[in-house]
Amino acid sequence: MNFNDYYKELGVPKSASADEIKKSFRKLAREFHPDTNPNNPAAEERFKRVSEAYDVLSDPEKRAKYDQLSSQYTQYQRTGQRPNGYGQPFSMDDAEGMFSGTSFGDLLSELFGQRTASGRGQARRPQSRPTPKPVYQISLTLEEAYSGIAKRFTINDKKVDITFKPGIAAKQRLRIPDGEIEVTIQDHPRYKRDGNDLHVRELVPLTTSLLGGKIEVRTLGGTLTVSIPAGSPTGKVLRLRGQGMPVYGMDIMRGDLFVEVHVAVPTSLTDEQRSIVESLREAGL
Repeated sequence: MNFNDYYKELGVPKSASADEIKKSFRKLAREFHPDTNPNNPAAEERFKRVSEAYDVLSDPEKRAKYDQLSSQYTQYQRTGQRPNGYGQPFSMDDAEGMFSGTSFGDLLSELFGQRTASGRGQARRPQSRPTPKPVYQISLTLEEAYSGIAKRFTINDKKVDITFKPGIAAKQRLRIPDGEIEVTIQDHPRYKRDGNDLHVRELVPLTTSLLGGKIEVRTLGGTLTVSIPAGSPTGKVLRLRGQGMPVYGMDIMRGDLFVEVHVAVPTSLTDEQRSIVESLREAGL
């Protein structure tokens, strides 16, 4: 298995500061984001690798462990001798769990997971599977999932403090000492969520639909002024980039908000309005 150098992936030196890492990630994420590269598997794969690299290097604890373990891998490449993992201020189980789901985690499992206490590189005896821990259901509002929130729960008569990061999704699970938390997101009367994107319907005055203009659109992050093109019919969709849900674990990225225009047809008219509409009809409109 090849070693994925996260520093090279982001194009920064090992001495790079946190700000330099973030700046490089933003640039690469914009360049390779699937939304800007539709039907481009190569760009999507690069985006995943860049996101994985940023997830590790932006976390000081993960970065320190990555630096230490990657140096051992470099020694393994040079000498051909498997790392023994001794002398580390943490267990390999902790390290493998920290990088679980990443290419680096797979590499750790290959290198460290096949050693015995004698370090001869023989496969370990399979261990019996632990008894599955219970899963507890926790319900969040869409607003809470958008902004992130810390909550205290009582589970098995124990107080448990849980922090939900912005962008957390339904069915996502978080580990706690006595099991796992599975998140459900309550339906919202205004917004519909699709991954990291949000969809909303907005009523637009008839005159704005015909002539164009600006309307105020309420989002989860605040109110925006949006331009409506002239001649916008009911069903027209406007895309507001970066106004959707935060991408979980990557606070600098967000999905999009899709605004579906619905023309508000008045149910009653004043005499003046009726006269104006009748003159428009006579003019062929």
